[in-house]
Amino acid sequence: MIRAIPLALLLLLPACASSPSPRADTSPGVVSSAAAASPVLSVEPWTFSGRVGQAISTPSYRIFTTQRDTPLADRLPGFMEASLANYTAALAPLPPPRRRLDTYVLSNRAEWARLTRDLLGEERAARYLHIERGGFSDDTRAVLFNIGLHDTLAIAAHEGWHQYTQSAFAEPLPAWLDEGLAVWMEGFRWDAQRPDRPIFLPWANVERFDHLRAAWARGQTVPLATLLESRPEDLIRASSDGTLTYYSQVWALAHFLNEGDEGRYRDPLRRLLLDAAEGRMRRAVQAHLGQRAARSAVMRRTGPEVFMTYFDDDLDAASRRYAAFIDRLVATGAKDRIIAGQSPLD
Repeated sequence: MIRAIPLALLLLLPACASSPSPRADTSPGVVSSAAAASPVLSVEPWTFSGRVGQAISTPSYRIFTTQRDTPLADRLPGFMEASLANYTAALAPLPPPRRRLDTYVLSNRAEWARLTRDLLGEERAARYLHIERGGFSDDTRAVLFNIGLHDTLAIAAHEGWHQYTQSAFAEPLPAWLDEGLAVWMEGFRWDAQRPDRPIFLPWANVERFDHLRAAWARGQTVPLATLLESRPEDLIRASSDGTLTYYSQVWALAHFLNEGDEGRYRDPLRRLLLDAAEGRMRRAVQAHLGQRAARSAVMRRTGPEVFMTYFDDDLDAASRRYAAFIDRLVATGAKDRIIAGQSPLD
């Protein structure tokens, strides 16, 4: 694996696993006097691998970090709570997580690798230890390390979506939608009036846009049917460039489903999210395509079954619409609007 990996390659599918938390030294903390204006409920010492950090509790998260007195540590609690509010309201009125979510943010990759082994064991950790910059989510936990303020928070927003769906959804989304929405959730800018408050702008994702446009220019974007069958963990083993293209294309797919073709798929997207959250997605696929298709959709988390049930039975026609959407998305002058966090389609 090449060491200089762009942000786009660092975000993996969530894995479902249950592992004990690492041992940590804690003691009762003091609630900040600014708690009324802050999501922080308490801050306690947390020691990992001989480094004293902090365990920060908010209404929805427990944040364990070896970062202290840094902009990242200061902004994490508010950013994570704001991200959760975005997850539950941006596309549909979705339920809260079933329990408080654990997010680990280590100071460097060496600490992150040790924690990954502690949480998962050597064998299961191996699937993640090739990551050079970034992190992963596993069993409602996110495990990240500091790669700079903006990039770390963008990854936290991505993996936070996986944490959230792992906790709140009764049924797993198909990989192409779960990853697409995780990438969609990455885009943010800081509020000019309140510099510590993020404003989530799904189009504000220059990394994804740049790679999508480069892949499109080389003729390397894949048809919709191929995208629906792909899994990023398989692509990572085969080609870093292919993985970058996958993430850029599912980012475009999430935008396509939300606002492409004059909003053709927006209501079905909302219905799909609500059905998956409440445990109705498999029944919907079964009613439309039969029991075998429904079982395949839930077990494999790839394939066209969910797309055909909620969006379009005619994959060829949908693929043409999606390709036309990408053509519009990467047109000359689009990047200026992406940088501004605005839709290039307006």
